[in-house]
Formats: sequence, structure tokens, C-alpha cells
Amino acid sequence: MRNITLFIAFASLAACSKKFVTLYPEGQVNEGNFFKSASDFQEALAGAYAPLRSAANVAFYLEEMRADNTFFDYNAKDRGGSGAEELAEFLDNSANTTIQTLWTADYQGIQRTNIILDKMASPPADMNDSAKNQVIGQAEALRAHYYFELVRLFGSVPLYLHEVTDAKNAVVNRSPVDAVYTQIEADLTDALGRLSPPSKWPQSGAITRGMVATELGLVYLTLKQYDKAAPLFQSVTQMGYALLPNYADVFKTANKNSTESVFEVQYKSGTDGQASQFIYYFIPTTPATGGILGASANYNNTEGSWNIPTQDLINSYEPGDTRLDASIGVIKGHLNAQTDFIPDSVVSILANLDTAGKGYGYTTSLAHRFIKKQFNPPYNTPLIYNTDDDWPVYRYSDVLMMLAESLNEQGQPGAALPYLNMVRMRAGLPASTAADQGSLRDTIAHERRVELAFENHRWFDLLRTGQAIPVMTGYGVLQKQAFPFLLPSSYNVAPNKLIYAIPFRETQVNPGLGQNPGY
Repeated sequence: MRNITLFIAFASLAACSKKFVTLYPEGQVNEGNFFKSASDFQEALAGAYAPLRSAANVAFYLEEMRADNTFFDYNAKDRGGSGAEELAEFLDNSANTTIQTLWTADYQGIQRTNIILDKMASPPADMNDSAKNQVIGQAEALRAHYYFELVRLFGSVPLYLHEVTDAKNAVVNRSPVDAVYTQIEADLTDALGRLSPPSKWPQSGAITRGMVATELGLVYLTLKQYDKAAPLFQSVTQMGYALLPNYADVFKTANKNSTESVFEVQYKSGTDGQASQFIYYFIPTTPATGGILGASANYNNTEGSWNIPTQDLINSYEPGDTRLDASIGVIKGHLNAQTDFIPDSVVSILANLDTAGKGYGYTTSLAHRFIKKQFNPPYNTPLIYNTDDDWPVYRYSDVLMMLAESLNEQGQPGAALPYLNMVRMRAGLPASTAADQGSLRDTIAHERRVELAFENHRWFDLLRTGQAIPVMTGYGVLQKQAFPFLLPSSYNVAPNKLIYAIPFRETQVNPGLGQNPGY
């Protein structure tokens, strides 16, 4: 699948020769000999899932580092990666390459799902009704998922509902936000009736009715249609999902697609291009990773120092909350003669709290925080940047908290509280006694922050609850006090910064897209 920009160039060349577009190479998979059997559609569906990885590989910059949970290590020796830093500081613009990467990934996914759905108008003879529903339901859910990410990040976006086959239909202007949400709702509603709940654990990683009900519920929660959201979340509680007893176990690779997993982006280590590498992003840049990953994985890591847990987040954990030690670790080390950070060991954060709030910086700290959720040693593979960690999208604890929120917003705090307390008590905390809607609203927001830390929910939660501007403005003041390298213009959280710029390349290809205000 090619992105829309490249497709226009290809279509222009193809139009020069009818023979070119009607002859198909023998012995190769192509339009002329594919989509002829049920197995072809399964292969195409696997291809429609693949852009989830491309999006997840960069989404944490836009959806977690944008908020107050994470920041970055400032390395004065190496000023590469300034585009990612801009996202955290609200200094980004339309030329930001990370924004372009995510946009492209989501539209690749949309094009692939559109091809499948168009081809399903004439399904192959060997595909029974059950198989048809599985293919259509998963394709619709994937398309809705890609659009749900795009509309929350960019506002109004182009709405493609059929395969892009030529230059003429490749250029589509943006649809209003309401129209995009209407299509998301339609896709998820239809998929809900086609797909089944999970039947066994561990799951295969494919989309099920549980994922569709969860995402459609979140769509309604985002639109403040709480009466529609609550029944969907309640239905998920009847599908066999359960919290794992130990929070830390949720993120072990041995527990991928467990009873707590509603949906996660699938990765697989190896040489077929499906491996993850999140831990390399999250540990420091260092010429020697052995003190973190083990002697058999002693590499020069040039990708690190991103998504670093903030002191603001650490301060929000209650005493005794087991999620703190399960989510955040500390790497102790020393500086070599070139002032490079050399890790010595990974230790518990519980005995290494940095109350000064400056646990960053290659010349100021010999202890670096990092996210532990994708830390699954030992690393014995000879391949660098090659791990087996999935990326969690929806977990059952998330469903319970969203159900509590949807009930509370309907004026039912008493009905909401038990679902929230299931999450708190798993973390080793006493049950909340919040009795009124306002206090429970604050408690739910707090629980979501610490339970789902580093899972790309925090920025969307701040947007959805109308707290992005006040929270991030106050946080920005503290950041600029702590880190002198921040510019005075950083953390200017104006309303236009609640969505990102349409990527520059897209507006050059199609000037009709226009640009979001303020960019």
C-alpha cells in the first residue's frame, strides 16, 4: 500500500498506457490474481493490521509526551530529534516529520481496509457467511480505529470510504468532524453485529466484539453521549475479561493477549519486520546498553531518551500504589571520559525517588528514569532494536474506569464506584469512598492517569475532559522553572494546539485541504 502522495505520481504514470494497467505479471501476487479465495482475504486483512505498528511506533510522541506524564532527556552533545522535542514543548508545526509519519500510517491502514471492503462486494465462493462477517467486521473496525485516531489528533480530515484507484479520486478535501464521527460510529456499529466475543485466552490478537464495544463506547464517551457509552462497557464486562491479580504481570511478554487485554498492537521479534523496539526509545542514549539489557545485548543505543516519566507523574502516585514500581524504573550509572552516560544497573524507583524533580540530563544526573512496561529482560537476541513487546491499546481496567466515568456523568456515582474500586484494589490501595459526582470525577481522572500511564491515553483524556489547557499551562510553568533550556515560547497551550497541523506535504499535494488555525 502506498501513501496518497506517492499514489498520485504512480497513477499519473499508469494513465499513460492502458496496456500497463491491464497486464498482470505472472507468478506474482497482484490485482489480477488476488482476492480469489478466502485465504487471500485473510492475507489482505493481515496487511490492514500492519499499519497499526507503524502508527504505534511514533504515537507516544504525540499522545503521551504531549501531556504531563513524560518528557525527554535533554542531551546538549547531540541535538538530533528536535522535532520530537517540539511535540512535547508545543512548538511543533506542519513540517514535523513525526506528525507526517502517523498521518501516513493511518491512511495506509484506511486504504487497505477500503480495498478489502470494496472487494467483499463480490466475495469468493469458498467464503461462508461466518468468514464474511469476520473479514468485514475486522476491516470496518480497523478503518474506524484509524479514523478515530486521526480525528482526535487533526480535527477534520479527508474521509476515504473506497479504494483510491486513480489520481482523480486520490485528492479528497476534508470532511467536518461530525461527519468523520458519524462514519466511525457506523463502522463500529456494523462491526459489533458481525464479530464475536473472545472465545479463548490467550487471544490471537485479532479484533473481537470486545474491542469494538470498547472503542465505540469511548467514541460515545468522547462525544459526551454517556447513556450510549455505559451499556457498551457493561456488555464488555460479560465477555470473560478479567484483571490479572498482579499489575506488573500485565506487561510481561508471556502474558500477551491475556484476559486483561481487550486489544493490543501485535509485534513479534525476528527478521520479518514485525519486531518492536520501544525499550530502546525509553532507555537513555548510551554507547553501552549492557548495564540495562544484559551483557548479551550490549549495544550502542542511539535511539533513546524519549518518553521519560516526569516528577509530576511520580508525585501523583499514592503511598503503597504497586503501579509505581511496576511502571517506572531507575537506571544508575556513571559518565565516561566523553561524558557519555554508562549504565551500571537497573534499580527500584521506590528507593531512588528524585524529589528535586531533575532526574534528567547527561551532565546533571547519574540516575535516569525509564518506562518499565516494555522492559522484559533478559535480552539474548543478537539483533539490536528487536523485541517482542506488544503495545496495549485497550485493557480491561480501562473498560472498568470508562464504565465508572459514564455512569458517574449520568449522576450515578454509587453505581460507578465499585468498578473504579476494582482497579484501585488490584493496585494495593484502599477502596475509594468518593460519594458525590465531582469528587468521583476527580478520582477517576487520577486513577486513569496512573493506571494507564505511558499507554497513550493521557493526552486524549485531557482533551476529552476539557482539562488540556489548564493542566498543561500549569505544568509548563513548572517545566520552564526546572529546565533552563526551554524557550519562553514553549508550553504556550493555545486552543489551536489542541489539534496538530495538517502535514505540510499533504497540503502541497492537495492545497484544498487547507491548514488548521494557528499553523
